[in-house]
Amino acid sequence: MPHAPRGPAFCPLLSYEVNSTSDVLRRSAALRFRREQDCSLMEWRTLALIEHLQPVTLRALTDYSSTDKAQISRIVTGLVGRGMVRRRAHRTDARSAELALTAAGTRTLAGLVAAARDRDRALREVLSAEEAEQLVAALNKLKARAQELIAQEEEALAARG
Repeated sequence: MPHAPRGPAFCPLLSYEVNSTSDVLRRSAALRFRREQDCSLMEWRTLALIEHLQPVTLRALTDYSSTDKAQISRIVTGLVGRGMVRRRAHRTDARSAELALTAAGTRTLAGLVAAARDRDRALREVLSAEEAEQLVAALNKLKARAQELIAQEEEALAARG
């Protein structure tokens, strides 16, 4: 009797399911944010972080976001060029600059937040309140375990010398 074709070895893995779902969620958000506000996901996150931390230095923004400094720098430069972020000399450190949202950046962020909340409502519609709570709790457990595994792998690599 012929065997049914097997999928790739990664398909039954929990990490694949989580990543695959995350990819679809990210893609749907990216399309909406681009259509409504002409912003990428990274631009949206950067605007939100600047708004939360302002005035903020590029270094602090990079540290807070855990994103590559060169990538954040390119995003900020683009947002400055589009008039959404203001860059001015740091009050006490001549080598640094402070970033803050402009009025245009604040309006764009408000539109992005509204779109994100609308998407969140649409996603939650397919889950009961209990299912949504369970999903968040399960994702938090997985994240904590993954962080433990990272620490174990880093220790193992350090032990190899």
